[in-house]
Amino acid sequence: MAERIDYTPPPNGDLDPSAQQEWERLLEGLHEHGFLRFANDLVRSNTQLAQILTNALSREGSLNAIQNLSSLLIALSSIPPGQFHKTVYAARDAFVAMETEIRSEREHDKAPGFSGAFRLLKDEELWQALTPLIGGLKTFTAGLDRDVERPVSDRTGKPSDFQ
Repeated sequence: MAERIDYTPPPNGDLDPSAQQEWERLLEGLHEHGFLRFANDLVRSNTQLAQILTNALSREGSLNAIQNLSSLLIALSSIPPGQFHKTVYAARDAFVAMETEIRSEREHDKAPGFSGAFRLLKDEELWQALTPLIGGLKTFTAGLDRDVERPVSDRTGKPSDFQ
């Protein structure tokens, strides 16, 4: 037969603090770090704070900033993350390549001349790279020519009184 084990479990409060103890610890921590005072001041200055925010947000510049940020977020939300990642890093690599090319040109300090320009006209790889860029520029200029009365309504199709 097995021997009996003498074990007396400790009281529940010793292992895990009760909810009341945890609450008191949380309140004490919030008080020590000044969060309770900040929250209290925020609640007590409710009408003044609301008036300051209303005045700040009703300015034309603030409204423009909100609309611009909204348009940017709507545009970014339509781009799949993988495509955005590729585009951002391709742009970064393009800027690095351009910087390298500019430094190289400054070191040689020579213009390509007529024969160099003629060689560029026959460069098939260059034309394959330029074709999508030219198509993108055409689309970009077509978008700039379009008149938009209300930016949010343009994308969502919903009417808006916000200007």
